[in-house]
Amino acid sequence: MDMPTIVLLLLVPLAIWRIYSRLKRLMGRARSELWRHYTAAVVMAGVLGVLAATLLGKWDAFAALAVGAAFGAALGYRNMQLTRLENTQEGFFYTPNRRLGLLVAMLFISRLIYRLFEAYLHMHDRLPLDPDFIGNPLTAVLFGLLAGFYCCYSVLLIRWRRTQVPVPRPIDIFDIK
Repeated sequence: MDMPTIVLLLLVPLAIWRIYSRLKRLMGRARSELWRHYTAAVVMAGVLGVLAATLLGKWDAFAALAVGAAFGAALGYRNMQLTRLENTQEGFFYTPNRRLGLLVAMLFISRLIYRLFEAYLHMHDRLPLDPDFIGNPLTAVLFGLLAGFYCCYSVLLIRWRRTQVPVPRPIDIFDIK
């Protein structure tokens, strides 16, 4: 191995740690806004649909996508059970379980980083890279896991919000507008 490859191998753990710490900060208490939940549900369902249509001829990758989506939906349901939901005077808030969200996101990101490293090694050795990244069953299962998790979690947050009645704000008699 030459020097740039060794430096790259040393920088990958640093990059993974930075991504992990950034995601950990993002997965805290958040305001529940319906448009965000609808957007996440539609985008993730669309991603699953497009990937399923892309993988129609490759049945092993298609099955992996379906298994990943089903397992992701089960993890999304479990994450909803572990989520702290709040209906306050300031609005609706939720605090997701960090462990499951980080697990799913980091599995997906680690697959992308592996692919980038694989592309670097192929470029370095002047070998052609397999263009069918999505057709790999491991990639398909991780895409399905991510999309199924966030699609299910968003749909369950939408269901929760629709059942809640907003807590009325106290009347402030000195608030003149």
